Amino acid sequence: MNKKTSRKLIPWMLLVFTMTAVLAGCSGNNNNGESSSSLSPSPGNQEEAAKSITIRIGTFDDPFEQETARAVAELYVKDHPHVTIKIEPYVGDPKTKVLAQAASGDLPDVTWLADGYVKEFAEAGVLEPLDGYLEENNVDVNDIYPAMLGYGIIDGQTYMLPRDYNHIVFYANTTLLAQEGLTLPENGWTWDTFMEYSDKLTKKDASGKTTQWAVSLNPTAIGTWMACAQGRGGQYLNKEEKTVNFSDPKVVAGLRDCWDLVKNGNAQDPMGQYSEDPFYAGKTAFMAGAKPFAAGIHAAAEAKGFEWDVTTFPQFPVKAAVGTGTSGYGVSAKSKHKKEAAGIVAMFVKQEGQIEFGKTGNAVPVLKSMESDTTWRDNPVPGKNTDAFVAFPENDVLREHELVLSTNKANTINLEVGNAFTKYMLGAATLEDALKEVDEKANAAE
Repeated sequence: MNKKTSRKLIPWMLLVFTMTAVLAGCSGNNNNGESSSSLSPSPGNQEEAAKSITIRIGTFDDPFEQETARAVAELYVKDHPHVTIKIEPYVGDPKTKVLAQAASGDLPDVTWLADGYVKEFAEAGVLEPLDGYLEENNVDVNDIYPAMLGYGIIDGQTYMLPRDYNHIVFYANTTLLAQEGLTLPENGWTWDTFMEYSDKLTKKDASGKTTQWAVSLNPTAIGTWMACAQGRGGQYLNKEEKTVNFSDPKVVAGLRDCWDLVKNGNAQDPMGQYSEDPFYAGKTAFMAGAKPFAAGIHAAAEAKGFEWDVTTFPQFPVKAAVGTGTSGYGVSAKSKHKKEAAGIVAMFVKQEGQIEFGKTGNAVPVLKSMESDTTWRDNPVPGKNTDAFVAFPENDVLREHELVLSTNKANTINLEVGNAFTKYMLGAATLEDALKEVDEKANAAE
């Protein structure tokens, strides 16, 4: 397999689908982390060249991300030859590293950040608002998928520009479907239809133990549970009062839809112990995920001898909510070269930057105008239902509690929802009582 399609998943899946590593890679120069344009400055650029500067770019510690960030930045350097690029990977936990470097005044000019970091970083004064730089860099915000752009906006100001578009889809083992006389569901299929598929695709032995699962759907992943919670028309978050109400019967019903899949044996248990992931082993019919999973699924399908495709996340009965996630880049509030740093960040949401970023095809372009681009659609192989990755963007829902509430309160919610799931699965509490406890603890948090 080409090394560009074998890169590891990044942590955004943990934040979305609790989804989110994002695969991307392209070639770039490597000169002790620094690179600059090979073009000689024209006479008109002599003054600019005399003020040569180095823009430091912090990325998470993945060689493909480093190469990709460099390649996109080089597009800016072509027109600004006074700029030299230095890539600095965040070794270890990137969030911890960014906060530590910001506190010491040593944060790179441009920094990678996951969607779940934006509010905390903005409130800590780590990031520079980008709004004043968008027009001068010809950024068309109307061409960016709204949910992805929304992750970078805090209190009306833009602190991050997204680098890719991710919403949850269903990967399908079409071999297992065919064995039951089922075809790949059409984009826009409903939750009721999914449940019909689920009943036919779940297999159990004489003891009642599941031997083939209908779906791999991590119900405690943020991108999953926040969509499920809204599927029956409930709203767990009161943005005005900054409180949560998981006890709302509609929220309870929505979470029950998803959590009972595990409880009844239709879905893989996220707490279960498996010698290998059942979907990749060919023992699960569907798996919730995003575009970065495609290359790994294709490799597993070839190794295990099954066919695969993709379709949209099934639409819930009342609100067709779909979980989302992204990551992107922002500018350090203490950068001495904010104009240039912002110009590089802006390049990630321009078509030429997206083409460079998406050369591996492992990411869906964040620009709506590029939804038909074959670079990403034909990767890892052509002929798949890639419309699913860009279908129904109007159904995308944000992890709004992470954008509206304090970091501590949002973290408490994420933790306690996971605890509620565990208690419900173990029979230690009814679903209603478990979710009531989420309300109590989350609303008490500052």
